Amino acid sequence: MKKIKNILIVFLMAIVFVSNYIKTDAATLSLSATASTTSTVVGNTITITFKYSYTKPLGAVVYAMSYDSNYLTLTSGTQSNALSYTGSQKSDSIKFTFKAKKKGETTVKFKINEALDFDFNALSAGSVSKTITIKTQADIEASYSKNNNLSSLKISQGTLSPEFNKNTLEYSATVENNVTKITVSGSKEDSKSYVDGLKEYELEEGTNKISIKVTAQNGSAKTYVINVTRKELDPINVKTEDGLDLKVVRKSELLKSPNKYYTESKVTIGENEVPALYNESTKTYLVGLRNEDGDISLYIYKNNKYYKYKELSFNSIIIIPSDKKDIPQDYTEEKIKINDIEVIAYKNKNSNYYLLNGINIETGKENLYQYDKEEKTLQIFNKETLNKIEELKEKENNYLYIIIGLGSLLIITYIVILISSLKGSKKRKKNDSLEKKKSDFDFGDNNTSIMDVETIDEFKDNSNEEIKEEIENTSTLQVKKRKRKKDSKDIEQNNKKDDTI
Repeated sequence: MKKIKNILIVFLMAIVFVSNYIKTDAATLSLSATASTTSTVVGNTITITFKYSYTKPLGAVVYAMSYDSNYLTLTSGTQSNALSYTGSQKSDSIKFTFKAKKKGETTVKFKINEALDFDFNALSAGSVSKTITIKTQADIEASYSKNNNLSSLKISQGTLSPEFNKNTLEYSATVENNVTKITVSGSKEDSKSYVDGLKEYELEEGTNKISIKVTAQNGSAKTYVINVTRKELDPINVKTEDGLDLKVVRKSELLKSPNKYYTESKVTIGENEVPALYNESTKTYLVGLRNEDGDISLYIYKNNKYYKYKELSFNSIIIIPSDKKDIPQDYTEEKIKINDIEVIAYKNKNSNYYLLNGINIETGKENLYQYDKEEKTLQIFNKETLNKIEELKEKENNYLYIIIGLGSLLIITYIVILISSLKGSKKRKKNDSLEKKKSDFDFGDNNTSIMDVETIDEFKDNSNEEIKEEIENTSTLQVKKRKRKKDSKDIEQNNKKDDTI
């Protein structure tokens, strides 16, 4: 295929050469270039289309496209080619697709090297180019507008306080009770920013919070707030058990049931009948109370007192935390959050679980529940299990005391044996010393040297009573031996005298 293409190109060049030689006054081929965008971001794709045309049918065209590979990568299109036509086509378009590689400005050039019309007349060819600017995402974002201001803000009823200023974000207004709707209008300072909140609003009795959000081209946002107070007829002011001064909601459509177990009802507060929500299982009434900002919260209404309504949902179980009841003695009170609701629970230092009382709003039964803070699960607490655990702990403590006692006994026994061993060793050393002293004497013959009196006295002073007595006996025996020896010598001498006479 490549070989055929080369032959075709050579053939066309030959025709062009001959045509130029025969006819020098060549007509001009028209060229143009368009791009999908002239400004793009690194990583994005650009398509550039080069178009050439003539007033008469085309015969052949040889073109070449050039670009800077440092900035662009060619992903589709043939960079150079020789094209021939059938005789009816007067124009053609060549498309190239590039991927932006690097920040900067680069040019793609398209050139017609040779061209003929269908009658083999040479056409004057030229070139055309397209310049592309490549930016990074950071460059694009830096060029975005940061203006998120309003240039004006108005309401159809009442007056804004304070007077509008683009840098003041919060306003208030008061309207009469018969004003049920209000329209907020205004204009933005920058045409490229987006405003949400300029529209008509329904007004409820009390405070209505209206927010107007302005988002700049670069994504930064600013919110203007208008607190519109619609005056109430005979407002009911109450004080809650958590110390708040609130107003009773008197429109049933403003009360939203927290779950399917409550139905619409009514209660009488003072001399006024107001909307409420009722749970048959727990015999609980809920009323809506509104603060100064117009925010509505549900409260349990019981014995002319108002308690903030809290419910804990665990799969299909929903409970209302209740007062302390039947909590084991070794559990201490602690405030924890369950599902972002702060409740009072009880914890044993040796346990990983919390205990809390609650009323199941489906059954109306009050139980002691065990809450696993790690797993975020809840189940009814089994007191029998607690008793068994306590019994097991008691047995473990008893076993611990026994082990400590046996250990102490072993230690004492070891100490006694050690002391006895030391005393025995000391006595053996003294006996060995005595034996050594005694070995210096021979009590069996007349040639034995007799222990000197000083040595005997010293031995007596350093020995115990038993040893002293033995030494005294030994000394007496030695003295007796010496006396017998002397008497024997005297008798022998006397016998010699008698023999001489």
